[in-house]
Amino acid sequence: MIDMRRSFNYRVWAVAASGFFTDSYNLFATNTTLPSIAYVFWPNELKTGRDTLINAMTILGSILGQIAFGYFADKYGRTRLYGLELIIVVFSTIGVASCSTGYSDMSVLGWLCVWRFVMGIGIGAEYPLSAVITSEWSATQQRGRMLASVFLMQPIGQIVSQIVGLGVLYGWHASNDLRTLCPTAAATQASNFNATAPNVIECTKSIDSTWRIVTGVGAAPAVIAIAFRFLIWDSGLYDLEVKRHGPRALANTARIYPEDPDTQQEFEIHNGVYANNEAIQYTQFSRADLYRFFIEEENYKYLVGTSACWFLLDFAFFGLGMGNPRTLAKLFANKPVPESYKQNPSWNVDAWHPENTIFDVLSKTAFQSLYVVSISSLAGSIFFIFFVNRFSRRKWLIWSFGILSILFIVAGATWKPLFEKKGRFFSIVLIALCHFAFNAGANTLTFMIPSEIFPTTYRSFCHGISAAAGKLGSVIVLAILNNIDAANPATFKQTAIFVSFGGVMALGALFAWLYIPNVQEIVREEGGIRRMENMTLENLGQGKIMAPRDDLPIGLRERVRRR
Repeated sequence: MIDMRRSFNYRVWAVAASGFFTDSYNLFATNTTLPSIAYVFWPNELKTGRDTLINAMTILGSILGQIAFGYFADKYGRTRLYGLELIIVVFSTIGVASCSTGYSDMSVLGWLCVWRFVMGIGIGAEYPLSAVITSEWSATQQRGRMLASVFLMQPIGQIVSQIVGLGVLYGWHASNDLRTLCPTAAATQASNFNATAPNVIECTKSIDSTWRIVTGVGAAPAVIAIAFRFLIWDSGLYDLEVKRHGPRALANTARIYPEDPDTQQEFEIHNGVYANNEAIQYTQFSRADLYRFFIEEENYKYLVGTSACWFLLDFAFFGLGMGNPRTLAKLFANKPVPESYKQNPSWNVDAWHPENTIFDVLSKTAFQSLYVVSISSLAGSIFFIFFVNRFSRRKWLIWSFGILSILFIVAGATWKPLFEKKGRFFSIVLIALCHFAFNAGANTLTFMIPSEIFPTTYRSFCHGISAAAGKLGSVIVLAILNNIDAANPATFKQTAIFVSFGGVMALGALFAWLYIPNVQEIVREEGGIRRMENMTLENLGQGKIMAPRDDLPIGLRERVRRR
């Protein structure tokens, strides 16, 4: 409906990107805050189960938010809910930051789980809302670039959370000299350790303030993002195809794209899509309509494809990235684990250095995360934005899964030999390449494709289901890894983990090949030049049977029949 309009709409991008940045900051700030929380509230705890529980509650909340808000956005309108999810994030952020009376309150775990679950609802809700609003308001040929630019906020949110954490930590260090003030990990496990010593109490208070400030800062961009939400309205496609209100569709489109629509576009809006919608009346979310679209017309295959790909992607992505301080510590380890490893407190993610203070742990892991994870992810997202319209997104998804599979298998196969030969630099490069490949391909594409291939009637709901499948994969991998003692890189357990991630990525390539349709078509220009051109959402939304396609078989049965 807005094919001919100017290319990149910065208003739409700012509205969606601001919220996605907020959610990324709050989701990945746990890598900075959880060691601090562990040090303050359970400094002698050896197991990491509490950290895993807090992360799992956040992700479970995200699953609920993705499905519920995806449904409500299709049922009642995108912008009616747009902003509510950020209000949830703001209040839950305040709740997390103030969920105990101080560092001596040991009931904090329950409150953290409750508030992180609520925060997860707001974080999850942002996925379908931001993706669908961006997709529907984008000019057809800039849809991919705008969606990828919104997703760029994920690595930027990661980077900012690390920088804020370092800034707050070094601010306290400048006034209190935390490296001298705080006890080492080995000292906290000694039988004569005095938790009430003045220096220990002062250190604990500083670290307690650190995680609260880092968490509280996450509310600031959310407040700004809420203000942006007043600059957007329901898309013309939604008003036209779901609410069947042509004049309002034109009016809202003119608000975002103020130049007058040309005569051809007005004709298409009033006499094309709108007329087709009037021809056959279906009740949204009725049993008959759901059966017609998903079962009778076999569009469940698309949902299987997007959900399976996102599930498999997040299984490896969160397995590598959520709680990455421990993985990074293994990467940078240059000696075997000391005999005292079994007595290492959970807050010291670097068990190879029992002489670490909490200041050392937080500063080293933040810098390591910036170097290996955040910058690599940012580079991958920027790379994707530049080349998003150069290649078939379907093929790109397949190949990126394949490349990730190879990288993980190589990383796993070389892990133990490189550790024994002190060749950790090669392993660090491989993991950095994994993070680059995630955002240069599958991680970005699993966010984009569900917002393109489903009809306006069910676009947000299907995106929410797909995203929730991804978060389900992340919960499962966190539960599995929590029960695997792979802290010692001299064993084969970390090798097995990486190789299994490689197998999961290979499965992702298979599901993408079987179930993901094309969202672009090849157009031949004068002189035989070929270029990729995005299909319109109107055509893509007609589904597997109705939409014009390149006769691509979808599903295993159709693939077998074609051979």
